[in-house]
Amino acid sequence: MGLKLNQLTEEVNALGTNAAERLAELNEQLPHALAALTSLGVADAELQARISKAGNRWPGADVPEDSREPVGARFPCPPHPAELNVLGADGSQIYPDRHGSALYYVINIGSIAYPHGRNEPPVIFADPHVYYEETDLYGDEGEGQIPGAIIDGRRDAAELGELARLALERKGEPTVALVDNGLILWLALQLPDRHKRQVEKVLADYLGYLNALQISGAAVAGFVGRPRNVNVLALLHLSELPLNQINDDTLRANRYRGLTDLLVFERLLQPGERSALFINNSPVNQRDFANHGHQIYFYYLNVGRTDVPEIARVEVPEWVVKDQAKLDLVHAAIVEQCRVPNGFPYVLVRAHELAVVTMEEREAFDQMVQGALIQRGIFSRISQKAQTKQWTAGRRRHRL
Repeated sequence: MGLKLNQLTEEVNALGTNAAERLAELNEQLPHALAALTSLGVADAELQARISKAGNRWPGADVPEDSREPVGARFPCPPHPAELNVLGADGSQIYPDRHGSALYYVINIGSIAYPHGRNEPPVIFADPHVYYEETDLYGDEGEGQIPGAIIDGRRDAAELGELARLALERKGEPTVALVDNGLILWLALQLPDRHKRQVEKVLADYLGYLNALQISGAAVAGFVGRPRNVNVLALLHLSELPLNQINDDTLRANRYRGLTDLLVFERLLQPGERSALFINNSPVNQRDFANHGHQIYFYYLNVGRTDVPEIARVEVPEWVVKDQAKLDLVHAAIVEQCRVPNGFPYVLVRAHELAVVTMEEREAFDQMVQGALIQRGIFSRISQKAQTKQWTAGRRRHRL
């Protein structure tokens, strides 16, 4: 039996009322947050002392100690170069299904090299791989089937690896490489210690690809559309706390609770403008990325129009931040790439189209797997649970 929508009418109406009330409350808070942002100025020793006392478990935005950018600063879009390679990569996956005919997973990476300013067509790639060996599925730790977070991490590393390959082929040419998400590999925070060796392997691959991108001379960035982060708002709240009153309880009692950074920067940034630079304060960034020369910074960027602002979060490694030409190149390239798809980089739209695995393709691939098994005398079948799901997905009715 399907979802009975008529039974949800009252709850949906209540949801709408609640959303309207919350929006009114947020609109009242926004001017205070915006005033706090614009009045904070350049981070001084007092603000740095507050950040230090808050510690690395505090989910706020750190400010570069050598930054001369006011926290509420706005920076216009730099000129776009006449010629520029813009690379994009995205990935998708088929997770292992213990109810399927065989145990495996698939990672598919789509990528594009867009030669902006040259009379050449973009070059596209699609690179799928099947993982079925025991070490692929179980690792070497005897803890059962690998979790989905490891597969996600391998996909993220493969995306970065594809960008590194494309960038090294264009070494010496101005190049910007984009991924559809942030640059921090979060799986290190998601998994228990028993998966430590698998996490370390994925992280080592990921950091190695960042090294290769740095060697290629390309500027790499992660693009996060419509971010839900509150890191800058947490910083504003922290800045208003007396130093001797900073503790877990006061940090949690954020006066800007309910707002997001996006809502504040929608009011601050004009089309094409970026915010000041901030540092992600997470332990993974401070430990794993910073120690390898890839500490991740971020800023907010308005890639929309005057009538329709569209705020994105852009993440870049430290070596891009320290090179003003590369920092400007990323800024200009993303704004230009977002003009046609209206708020999202074209190369990432195209890479996603190349990477996505549809339900029909998943079913066709599983038929290929079953065929390969039958040819070798293995007559496997899906579980009864999976079979039942296939029946119910087709809306079949069975008489009892």
